[in-house]
Amino acid sequence: MKQTNTRAMVETGFVSTIVAMLTIIGAVIPFSAFLATMVAPAGISIIGIRWGSRYSCTSSIVAFMLVSLFLGPLIAMSTVLVYSLPSIFLGEAFRANWSFRKLILVPAAVLLSMGLLQLVFANSFASVDFITLGQNVNNELKEAMIESIRQQSIPQEQIDTMIQQLNYSFAQAERMMLSLWFCACSVITYIMAKLVSYIGRRTNTVHRELPPMDTWRMPIWGAGILAIGIIIIYGLSYIGYDNSLLKDIGMNIAFAGSFICLINGITCLMAVMKTYGVNGFFQFLILFFLYTMSPYGLVFYGIFDMFLDMRARFQKRSL
Repeated sequence: MKQTNTRAMVETGFVSTIVAMLTIIGAVIPFSAFLATMVAPAGISIIGIRWGSRYSCTSSIVAFMLVSLFLGPLIAMSTVLVYSLPSIFLGEAFRANWSFRKLILVPAAVLLSMGLLQLVFANSFASVDFITLGQNVNNELKEAMIESIRQQSIPQEQIDTMIQQLNYSFAQAERMMLSLWFCACSVITYIMAKLVSYIGRRTNTVHRELPPMDTWRMPIWGAGILAIGIIIIYGLSYIGYDNSLLKDIGMNIAFAGSFICLINGITCLMAVMKTYGVNGFFQFLILFFLYTMSPYGLVFYGIFDMFLDMRARFQKRSL
């Protein structure tokens, strides 16, 4: 065996042990699940960057066996098995220098696929119905929010309106669950990529830095996706064709497009505020206030930036 292969195997075993330890800690200690779902997979990606996908796959198998030994195969499947394959793709993305868009979307799609596969496997072989469990948690959360609304000292008409709006929001979220899940996977993948970039620079493994958010520009076809989703939703009602499946597809498409436009609106405002010298903390407060009060406003602003290039217009005014 060559010296480089020996070193690779030693590092793989060492990192696999760390991944298993972080996964066990994240699964046992409350409020530390990020160790199992974000920090631990970053180690598998680092192995893939240093030595290739073959060693990152080996690290995933060893970590899965160790976690299964201590916590059982079900927890190992929901942690190591679900997040290891996206981390392998993420390591290959850094190693092959993929574009930033591909670096985020491909592992996010893999993470979504692994989550769906976990649901199918758990329902078919492990007799665990995650769908019913999720619905129960969703109902408990909704009932708790409704109870908190009823305890407020406001007129009954306003309480009824707020409860009606809350029920409508939960019903819409259930129909758009697939697109919501993919957006959440994209956010998780971005956080994992940031961790991999940081750890890689600290260990002299990779020197690639992800572009800052104020430089992000979402593609213009994001507005087109939003338009297609809206056409499907309201076009069916206009022609008198009522199909719940097509409406659900349209709602998921529309949400995906609105998410792209929302991200573009947020990054555009960050670029504009940076141009005027606004502090990062105040940028966060302003964006949080705008998102809380009017998220649709950020979506429309993102669409305006796609077509009118608002960043360049405000930059010219500041000079």
